[in-house]
Amino acid sequence: MIVTLNETEQRLATYVAKMRYSSAREQGITNMKVGDQSNELTDLEGTGAELAFCKVANVYPDLAVTRSNDEDCYTRNGYAIDVKSTTYESGRLLAVKWKKLDKVDFYALMVGKFPNYRLAGFMRAEDLLKPEMVRDLGHGPTYAADQNQLIPPEDLIF
Repeated sequence: MIVTLNETEQRLATYVAKMRYSSAREQGITNMKVGDQSNELTDLEGTGAELAFCKVANVYPDLAVTRSNDEDCYTRNGYAIDVKSTTYESGRLLAVKWKKLDKVDFYALMVGKFPNYRLAGFMRAEDLLKPEMVRDLGHGPTYAADQNQLIPPEDLIF
């Protein structure tokens, strides 16, 4: 399932990404970026992916700049979704080790580069956040799932 953000959505994602980065640094939140990409690009890809997912799911995104919640949106039937993104076509769904089971219902993986994304699939929190899903991909232990382990988008009803 492919989605492209239009010009207005791109502007919105850019603005929210910049404001979230500034707000987080002002609050003293540690930047957990992995990789050599710029901070701006990291935040833009994350925000763009969230907005693209919400466009596909036909729900409103959480546009709050100061965020302390794990969920990025709620589906129409009330499921809390944490949207993850990767620019790698064969990238994995990743969640940091401190994620808790009671915060979200599903993780969604968006693959692509701003402003074009593909919804790769979903995984239930209880299926991702378990010891056998922990891997070290070169930056310490993290929960990780390959795309072939995900629930296909067409199998999950929003």
